[in-house]
Amino acid sequence: METENITSKVKHWLILIFAIPMISGAAIGYGAFKTNHQVTEIQIPNAKVTGTMIFVRSLVDGKVSEFLFNDGEEIKVGDVIARLEVNVNEETIAQLEDTVALAKENLEVLKQGQIVKVPVKKVRMIPAAPSTSTPAPQTNSELAALQERAERMQELFEMGAVSKKQMDAAVAAYEKAKASGNYSAPSAARSEPTYVEEIEYVDQWQPTPAPAIQNAENAIKQAELSLKVAQQKAQETEIIAPVDGTIYYIMETDTELTAGNSIARIGDSNELWLEAEVSEDIFNKVTLGLPADYVLDGRNLAGTVIEKVEPNINKEIPAEENTSAWLPPTDENEHPEYIPKTNESPDQRPNDKYILKFSIPAERDFECKPNSMAEVKIKIY
Repeated sequence: METENITSKVKHWLILIFAIPMISGAAIGYGAFKTNHQVTEIQIPNAKVTGTMIFVRSLVDGKVSEFLFNDGEEIKVGDVIARLEVNVNEETIAQLEDTVALAKENLEVLKQGQIVKVPVKKVRMIPAAPSTSTPAPQTNSELAALQERAERMQELFEMGAVSKKQMDAAVAAYEKAKASGNYSAPSAARSEPTYVEEIEYVDQWQPTPAPAIQNAENAIKQAELSLKVAQQKAQETEIIAPVDGTIYYIMETDTELTAGNSIARIGDSNELWLEAEVSEDIFNKVTLGLPADYVLDGRNLAGTVIEKVEPNINKEIPAEENTSAWLPPTDENEHPEYIPKTNESPDQRPNDKYILKFSIPAERDFECKPNSMAEVKIKIY
């Protein structure tokens, strides 16, 4: 009996000896598990609703006079979503029509050619002057002729047609006759007549040079193009929806705009998600499919991490000839000249950020506009 009690006590102590290390090991293991697997909550305050968007732009300068749909309303392709007051009136078109008509008249005149002055060489004889070696009485008419000849010789000398010696002889003959004061019958002794070449300009028809005709034809084409553009602008008073979706206006009525400005965006309400820029450290901690909680439009919602986008700014981005570089939607008002391509993949867009995307419930009874902000909470175990 005493032997049985001793055996029972030994068994009891043996159980305690083996149980204590096991319990200690389990406690240490649980502590290590808790230490290595503690829950980490990450808060991302700058997430915003985004999605597939098509920008609707004005093709002409003008002013928004009317929106035909409410912001956030569903529309169909071909719907008129806005009307414009364009900056082209009837007076402008009439002036451009006059410009076209004048350009055509100018071309017709040029085709008819033109009258120009052309130089023609002619030989003219100057009557012989009285001999200076045998003075003779002069008549009044002879004196006048000598004076006329002296003046003419001076003109010819200035033109380079006669020599100075000839001019001096004519002037001396006139001065000598005038000084003698004896006007009688003219002397029969005379020198030889002088022949000189003169340049005379006469009218002559010539065809208009080909470059001038070409310039006139180009002026007509330019005037007609300006008129056509103005006429098209005058008709571009309605802005049409290019796709089905939800309309989100970027501006208000009476806003002045220029051709290329966006007035609205159209998005597919079924293709929306939350998007946030995060640090590289958070980006590396978060995995795809991880649950995420957030508040949107006052509702507590749950989603998952559906995509992780790394920076690709150093990668070679495929480029097409004569296409503009992609710009984020936030730069829309700063770069109105850019028209996004609907077939452009997000992976082709230059990006220097770490981006996380979170799902939004497909079925929802609350307003979910692009750029609505939300704070996302992620628990990492």
